[in-house]
Amino acid sequence: MRYAIEEYDKNGYLKPSVWLYLGWLLLAKAWVVFIIAGASRDVGARLLSIIYPVNNTLYLGLALGFPIIILVWSVSLRTPERQWLNKVVSWGRIYTVFMVVMQLIATFYHLSETRWMFNWSDALTLLGLGWFCIFLLQSTRAKDTFITPNMT
Repeated sequence: MRYAIEEYDKNGYLKPSVWLYLGWLLLAKAWVVFIIAGASRDVGARLLSIIYPVNNTLYLGLALGFPIIILVWSVSLRTPERQWLNKVVSWGRIYTVFMVVMQLIATFYHLSETRWMFNWSDALTLLGLGWFCIFLLQSTRAKDTFITPNMT
């Protein structure tokens, strides 16, 4: 056993690390901003205009973030009886890397729409996406999270 017993769930699957959850939260950033803007009526429109000055990028972010929300939900539903779900989740790391690349493309599209003007939101997003991509490709914990254990 490579990890401590507390790091496995009751079905024997390795739980995602905090860093993986934070990276998924970054990928679902548009949903977080959208929910916060909806909850705060007075400041919501101004918050959306600061983070997403171009409306198309908000909708693109919502579209790119939805599959990540489904993946996070699916990881928590893994059981030995759900073989089809385990097979889908086993592709989660590759799919997450693909979504990071798509988010990078969307961020560069957003920068081109704003004529490459610097803002902290895009800078921190690019930094976070770059770090998360390196983490996904280098971390053995991230690789092992999506492996289905042998239940023999």
